[in-house]
Amino acid sequence: MAQLGNLFPDDLKAQLPAGKAKRGANGPSARAAAAPGAHIFVKDLVAGQEVDDVFLVQDASLRLAKNGSKYIQATFGDRTGNIPVRQWDANDVVFQAYQGRGYAKVRGRVETYQARLQMVVFQIQPADETTLDPADFVPVSKRPLDEMEKELDALLETFTDPDYKRLLKALFADPQVRAKFIKSPAANMLHHAWVGGLLEHVLSACKTADNIAKDRPFLNRDLLLAGVILHDIGKIEELSAEPGFPYTDTGRLCGHIVLGALLVDRTAVALKDFPPKKRDILLHLILSHHGTREFGSPVTPCTAEAVALHHLECLDAKVQGIQSVIEADQESGNTSTWTEFTRMVDGRIYKDSNP
Repeated sequence: MAQLGNLFPDDLKAQLPAGKAKRGANGPSARAAAAPGAHIFVKDLVAGQEVDDVFLVQDASLRLAKNGSKYIQATFGDRTGNIPVRQWDANDVVFQAYQGRGYAKVRGRVETYQARLQMVVFQIQPADETTLDPADFVPVSKRPLDEMEKELDALLETFTDPDYKRLLKALFADPQVRAKFIKSPAANMLHHAWVGGLLEHVLSACKTADNIAKDRPFLNRDLLLAGVILHDIGKIEELSAEPGFPYTDTGRLCGHIVLGALLVDRTAVALKDFPPKKRDILLHLILSHHGTREFGSPVTPCTAEAVALHHLECLDAKVQGIQSVIEADQESGNTSTWTEFTRMVDGRIYKDSNP
C-alpha cells in the first residue's frame, strides 16, 4: 500500500486557492488569448467548437446501436466539470483508449443534444501524462484548505469529554493522517468529489450535529461529533489522489468503513487507559453509519447518536450531491428545468424549486 503522505502530489500543496481563483478568467475572451497548448477547460466549451485537447476519461462503455453498429458512451472531465461524450462507429480497439480512467488526447467537436452540450469524438489516443499539469484535472474545494484545517482544530478544542478529545488529538497529531484528511475527497463522484471534500463534508455535518445536540440534550454531543469527524476517515486509505480519485487496492479489498474502524481502534488501544466501552460505542458509530447492511454497514445503528449520525451525514452528502449535479447540468448548457438522469435520486432533478 502506498504511504499516506505520498498519495497526494507535492504540486497540489500550494495550488488550490489560486487555481480556483483562475476559473473566472477562463471565459471566451480568455480562451482566445490563451497560450498555444494551454488546456481548454470543460466549463469554457461552447457548441460548434472544434476540440483538440487532453481530457480525463471518467467513465466509458461500449454499446450497441439499433442499427447494429457499436458506439462509445463516456464522460470527460477536468477540474471545472464534466461533459458527456459519444464516439460513433467504434470498435473494441478504439475502446481501449477509453479504459482505465486515464488521460486521453482527443480530437472532436462540441454539439448540443437535448438542450445540453456533448462532445462527439473523431479520434482518441492515450495522452502523454508527463506534459500535463495535474492541477488542471483535479477539482478542489471552494473553501481554502488552511481555513478548514483551522476550523477543525478549533472544533476539537470544544470537546469537554477528555477521552474523545485526546483520541481525536492523537489521530490528528499524526502528520500523515492529518495531511491526508485535509486533502482527501469524500468520494470519487456524486458528492464532495474534490480535494478537501472529506474535510468540507465533515465540517458541514458537524454544524448540523452540534445544533441537533443543543436542541436534544439527551444526545451525547461529544460522542456524536466524534462520530461525524471520524465516520469517513477510512477514505484517506480507500481513495487515491490521482485525477478521478480512483479506489486503491486497499480500498477495494477492505472498504472505508472497516479501514476507518481499524485506524480508530489502533489509536484508542495505543492511548493509556482509554475506556473500552467508549471505544466500542465510537466504533459502533463508524461501523453503522451507512445505516443498513445492504449499503455496507457491518452493523445497523442501535444508539441514538448512531441513528443521528447516519441521517445527518447522509443528508449533507445528498444535498451537496444534488447541488453538484444541478451546477454541472447548468454549466453544460442544459436550459431545461430538469437535469439528466442521476443515480443520486434514481431519476431526474427538478432545478426550478426556488422560483
